[in-house]
Amino acid sequence: MVPILIHRRKYEEIPVRDKDIVYYLQRSNKSSHNSSRKALTPDLKIQLDRMKSIAVTLYEPKGIFKIFNASELPFRECFAEAERVALAIVTIGKSLPLEANNRMKSGEYVDGVILDAFGSAGVEQVADQVNREIVDIVKSQNFEYSQRFSPGYCQWSVQDQELIFNNLPSEDIGVSLTEGYMMKPIKSVSFAINIGKDIKKSRWETRCKSCVERGQCTYRMQ
Repeated sequence: MVPILIHRRKYEEIPVRDKDIVYYLQRSNKSSHNSSRKALTPDLKIQLDRMKSIAVTLYEPKGIFKIFNASELPFRECFAEAERVALAIVTIGKSLPLEANNRMKSGEYVDGVILDAFGSAGVEQVADQVNREIVDIVKSQNFEYSQRFSPGYCQWSVQDQELIFNNLPSEDIGVSLTEGYMMKPIKSVSFAINIGKDIKKSRWETRCKSCVERGQCTYRMQ
């Protein structure tokens, strides 16, 4: 496989579904120690439709990725069995998170939380779109590919945000990295995908089966 030049893309549409928003609202409830589960009631459906009409005007979806020879990157256990590695950064921009934060501060807490959920669901949809682009390239070359994985998850150190940002011109899509390895705008995602002839059988790709945190992990693959 010939290494791929940097791809930059603006995305016109983000197909966020109601069930995606409900999922992120449920996660928000768990993180705030609220044990109640959100269900898509008629009243919530009305709220989601109202906030979706706002969210779609605030999305600024962009993505960037490049496929590297594994030897071009610093050695990491997660890349050890890969022949190529795709690195990517995606974002929905700063307008939606800013509006969500402003609404929470002004007392429109429910609207702010719902907008925040639209942000989380939206950036994952952009990541899915970039993921598909990478997979299409890889499949056209008859290579296998791993699930995507991100620094801070799946036993990959969050400090390796720097590895991704050092190898991609993140400023081209308006994303930067803080000293604490947080991305700005906050609704941004970075990830890697391993590529190789037998990557599906690699230790890294099958690691979830033996992980002690498997039962509690949102990101498990098996």
